[in-house]
Amino acid sequence: MNHEVNRNIMAIGAHADDIEVNVGATLLKYHEMGYAITYVMATNNMSGSVSEVQSDGSIKVFREGPVAMMGRRKRECDEAARVLGTVPIHLDHPQRHYHPGVEGACLELRYGCALPEGVPADVPSILTAADDAASVSRLSTLILEKSPECVLTHTALDPNIEHSAVCTLVTKAFWEAVENGFTGGLLYWNCGHSMYGEFSMRWDTFIQVDQYLDRKMELVGKHRCQMPTASAPDHGHRLLTEWRGKSCGCRAAEVFNWVRRPARCSKMLTGMFSPIFGEISTELLHNTR
Repeated sequence: MNHEVNRNIMAIGAHADDIEVNVGATLLKYHEMGYAITYVMATNNMSGSVSEVQSDGSIKVFREGPVAMMGRRKRECDEAARVLGTVPIHLDHPQRHYHPGVEGACLELRYGCALPEGVPADVPSILTAADDAASVSRLSTLILEKSPECVLTHTALDPNIEHSAVCTLVTKAFWEAVENGFTGGLLYWNCGHSMYGEFSMRWDTFIQVDQYLDRKMELVGKHRCQMPTASAPDHGHRLLTEWRGKSCGCRAAEVFNWVRRPARCSKMLTGMFSPIFGEISTELLHNTR
């Protein structure tokens, strides 16, 4: 083990459950190996619906107002992050819309509109956060402060507009951090959607998570209001992780595209100025096609 590498992984998701769904097994694996996890939630999670399993096995779907929804989803984030030995960092960028109450129609945030309770006026929505220098700088400063070996986040080619907006925010903040001396890597996780055709289904590398799939689904299940059936053997996220594993020559895998590989260098190991990598970078590089 090279002690010059900061054994920290930063995962940045748009919504509660995005991190667990896309990289939950990777984080479980490397947390067990001694890595610290920096768990960053980009939006305030004020939108969406709640799904509950009923006694007859049916799913009841209902709406909540933004205050109740934020509270519910942040509590679920807390519970999931606790399994990873950490607490969430909430950037609290407002989502692009919300439901004012149980029966209210969906309202979209627009310039100059009234904000729902609990949403500060000085924080741009997630759709415009990447164009706000203060928001980019705040995240860049966090990356420099935590100095993770790798930053993991959404891909730009994602059908969910808030996911792709987070990708843009993170990418801008990442390069600003690099300009200020950051030497870690950046990877986009693959969303697994074919909307943009064959190109968006490709990946460069993967983490083998054969022994962590069941625990991943338990972690996903912490987000009960979104994933009430995560324990089901035919749950879509379980099947997708298994399908990717078969594609990678193992039982289960989480897959990524490189944006920038870690660039930290040292003389400690070789006596000459050369790149050094921690365990997660080594596995990702080993599995890079």
